[in-house]
Amino acid sequence: MPHAELSEFVELRLKKEMLDHVGLPDINYPVPVDALDSSLENGGNISFASLLYWLQVKISPGKQDWKHFKPAMSRLAELVSPPDDRSEVVARSDEWWIELGPVDLNSEIVTIQRESELIAAISRREDGRLRVATFWPIDSRSAEMLFDLSRIPNPNSGVNMRENNWEYALDASAATGNVYASERGDSYLSYWKFGIGISHDKSVVEPYRKFIDLIPRRPSSAAIELGVFYEFSAPEY
Repeated sequence: MPHAELSEFVELRLKKEMLDHVGLPDINYPVPVDALDSSLENGGNISFASLLYWLQVKISPGKQDWKHFKPAMSRLAELVSPPDDRSEVVARSDEWWIELGPVDLNSEIVTIQRESELIAAISRREDGRLRVATFWPIDSRSAEMLFDLSRIPNPNSGVNMRENNWEYALDASAATGNVYASERGDSYLSYWKFGIGISHDKSVVEPYRKFIDLIPRRPSSAAIELGVFYEFSAPEY
C-alpha cells in the first residue's frame, strides 16, 4: 500500500500482555483505516514491520507530537531484525545506495533536522557517495530525502545533473524549500561547512552545537527502517 493512500488513521490499543512480552510501550498505535478490516479479519494480528511503517508515515507531516513515538519505533526496528552490532552497514536497492555508520560532526556535513532535534548527519565518502549516521528513528519524509540524495549515479548525467551524491546533497540543502519545511514542522536539510553548530563565520550557534555530544544509533536499526519503508512504499519508487 503506497503511503500516499494512508491519509486516515485510527488509533488502536494493543493487548498489554503482548506489548509487555515484546518490550513495546503501552500506547495507542496508528492503523490506516484501509488496513483495519484486514487486520481484524486476521485475528487482530499485525506485523511489527507494518506497525513501524505506519508510524513512519503517521509522524512525518507537520507539527504534531511525533517525539512521543520514539521508544515504540526504536523497539519495532529491533524486533523486525535480529540484533546487529556492526559499526557500519550498507542499505541499498536498485535505485539508491547508502553507507550507514558514525559521522564526524565536527566536519563538513549535511543534516536532516526537525524542530529542535537532529535526525541524521550526512558526510561525503571518498567516492562521492554518502555516509549517514542517524540519531532518531527515520520517518517517511526523512527516508524519502535519503533515497533521493543517495540515488545511484547515472554514468552519463551523474546525480540529478550533479557530479556525485555529495554535490547533489549540497545543492539540495541550499534549496528554499527547507525553510518552508522547517516552518511547517517537517524534516528539512541543513548545511554545516565547519561542523554542527558552527556558522559560516565560525561563530558558535548554541542551540545546534549541543548535538556534538550525541551518540548515533546502531547502523542496523537505520538500515531496517529504510528497508521497511522502501518495501512498503515500493510502488512509489
